[in-house]
Amino acid sequence: MTTPALIIDFEATDVSKEAEATQLGYRNVVFENGELLPETVYNSLSQVSTPGYTVSCKPDRAISYGAMAVSHIMPEDVECSLNHKLKIPQYLPKGEAYIIGHNVDFDIQVAANAGVDVSQYKRICTQALARRMLPDLDSHSLGALTYAINPELAKQYCRNAHNAGYDVTFTLWLLEHLCELGNITSMEQLYLASEEARIPKVYGFGKHKGKSIKEMACHEVDRKYLSWTIDEVKDKPYLITACNAALSTIALLVWTKEVPTSALPLIATISNGDSYHVYYSTTAPKLYNAIKKVGGQLVDDAYFDTLLEAKAWCVKHFNIGAFPYE
Repeated sequence: MTTPALIIDFEATDVSKEAEATQLGYRNVVFENGELLPETVYNSLSQVSTPGYTVSCKPDRAISYGAMAVSHIMPEDVECSLNHKLKIPQYLPKGEAYIIGHNVDFDIQVAANAGVDVSQYKRICTQALARRMLPDLDSHSLGALTYAINPELAKQYCRNAHNAGYDVTFTLWLLEHLCELGNITSMEQLYLASEEARIPKVYGFGKHKGKSIKEMACHEVDRKYLSWTIDEVKDKPYLITACNAALSTIALLVWTKEVPTSALPLIATISNGDSYHVYYSTTAPKLYNAIKKVGGQLVDDAYFDTLLEAKAWCVKHFNIGAFPYE
């Protein structure tokens, strides 16, 4: 039996982990002969309709003013709707399913808050895929991406953004574009691409926010912070995966001395005969000169203000195969 696949989007009471649904948009999708095909959606006149299916429900939590400003759903709009815990489980699949969303973790959390068993859902995040496949865009919000990939449709329909049914359709358009970009021809391939894209390349918070995780692994001090992250951060599994991968992939050099002087540099020699050197000099452009030699010949060098930066430059060169896109 084919595993069901569903694009979903929730409008909710707020953006917390306790958020409850006020509206659900959904649309089934499937790959046939390598092509992503959506379920045809009909309106009450049996004519093909642009948005996905949309259902409203009544939350137990108060709707925040911030949520009202985004979705324009007010308490009186859902007062006569069925409670979210009764309504949402009717529309989401039971057991294993591919669930697709833009920032899909939020949508699945809202489903779980409505009593849906989400334990077997395989999450596919179009936001993560877009950030990985379209890294140069200035925004990866669903609306911005819609304008980027199809400006004419965006101009016509994005005024309906934050209606769950329309957001599902915008997600579908984006998904079709991403599958074409990535030559993705099956739901499992799409899921695996999403899983890879969700593993961050840069650290996302704290004093190291914005730093390349692999670059951090080249610094002795920063490696300790990556190890701390693995031990202490419990709610970011993809970040943990990235930290583990960086620490296991990137090896430090073994230096012959602790402190370089102009006469006696730090030297690290590796098994193929290449060597790395760090010199200290008060007459150079910066205090520390990092050098790579192959067969005794200089092939690259750079100047740095600190010893740690110079050593990290050498470590990155030593592990250059770990940086295939840089």
